[in-house]
Amino acid sequence: MQFDLVIKNGTVYTEKGFHKLNVGVAGEKIAVLAEPGVELEGNKVIDAAGKYVLPGFIDCHCHLRDPGLTHKEDFYTGTMAAAHSGITMVCPQPNIKPVPSTLEAYMEEVKAGEERAVIDFNPIGCPLGTPEDVKQIAEAGSAWFKLFEKVATYPYNTTAGTLDTHRIYEAFRAVAATGKYCSVHPFDKYFFDAAVEKIKAEGKPLTLENVRHLWYSDEEMTGAAYQLSYYAKKAGLKWYAMHAWMPGYIDLVRMLKERGEMTIVSSFEYMPAMDASDEIYHIDSGKYIYLNHDAKPDKAKIWEAVRDGTIDMIGSDHAPHAPEEYHPEDALHTGAGFAMLDYFGHLLVSHVNEGDLSLERLVEVTSVNFAKTFGMYPRKGSNLPGTDADFTIVDLNQEWEISEKDTVYTKTQTIPYVGRKMHGKVTGTVVRGRVVMDNGVMDAQPGWGKMITAENSK
Repeated sequence: MQFDLVIKNGTVYTEKGFHKLNVGVAGEKIAVLAEPGVELEGNKVIDAAGKYVLPGFIDCHCHLRDPGLTHKEDFYTGTMAAAHSGITMVCPQPNIKPVPSTLEAYMEEVKAGEERAVIDFNPIGCPLGTPEDVKQIAEAGSAWFKLFEKVATYPYNTTAGTLDTHRIYEAFRAVAATGKYCSVHPFDKYFFDAAVEKIKAEGKPLTLENVRHLWYSDEEMTGAAYQLSYYAKKAGLKWYAMHAWMPGYIDLVRMLKERGEMTIVSSFEYMPAMDASDEIYHIDSGKYIYLNHDAKPDKAKIWEAVRDGTIDMIGSDHAPHAPEEYHPEDALHTGAGFAMLDYFGHLLVSHVNEGDLSLERLVEVTSVNFAKTFGMYPRKGSNLPGTDADFTIVDLNQEWEISEKDTVYTKTQTIPYVGRKMHGKVTGTVVRGRVVMDNGVMDAQPGWGKMITAENSK
């Protein structure tokens, strides 16, 4: 049999561990996993000798700004950046315009993805409409719902403003009725405002350098998370504990899982929680943009939580802004976060070599757990015959350094982590049988990406 794609000589992830296998792909599906001695003929062949063939990485948390804020990013540029680092599916978050809190707005986002995405996707709906809106968005296939317990200041003024706890509880009840998960970025306005007042009292200007390291502290994030966990339990909600990177928050998630009192899944988001950069390099201007970062988390505790199963998934929190939207002199009115999808997969692979997690655990937190949690397994998150031919091909031996001369695909044309030494690299990205990246070279097609739901994964 002549296959459309053959990946030969690689070490392939299976449900029974890693094995030397040859992979045959027919159309968009895995057709066969063959023993090394079995030769497969293919129209296209990738020699993965010395490399690992993993189920495609899924980014459970990124911001693609499409529709409505496409001067920052869009489905095409964002998914190109994602594929560039081995991501085969993304879940864009709902701080866009219009906010996807109605079926009409949600389907506008889906349409944008169908037209422009080069990899698969599932946009996350906002539960701040009516209960009927929530029901309709759930039926349309949103994997879960998300809201941000945040004040209405730039750049979050698309998320319906300050959220009182009663409104959050009612949103939880509406989502619980659908059987879906709901996530919230924990936030406490009193701690946020107190940080600002502290700097004012010291007679200092409200710059990023002076203020931002006081925000999203352990006290703020953990206190808000405890409150949210109670409302979720009271509402009968399946709670997605997002942004679990502060020590107290991690302890809360671990305790709730051990008690088994509620259905809970958790993630930490890489960009704000791990090795946050103080500045990013802008290719077009040749200048660095100062960012600063949130309160420092306990990185050792995060990785311990990843290894022991407290943390189920890792998302990028890719948060692109146009370079002119960064105002380091004004902490209250500046872009927060940066574009990092071009590097996300590579960074995770490097962490394997750095001893933070095993390769098996990497597969679980980037692919398997997501697919199983949101009803997409085995179509996604497995290398089983008959499932989507999504692969992230990894070379653990490559050593390289993030450089100002790198090619990136994010619309912002910015590079984080310049000078970071990397130990391992993603060398191939395959989405439903299409090789969209091979050794850093992109061959992607807008509209190739599909909306993936629990329903079309059965």
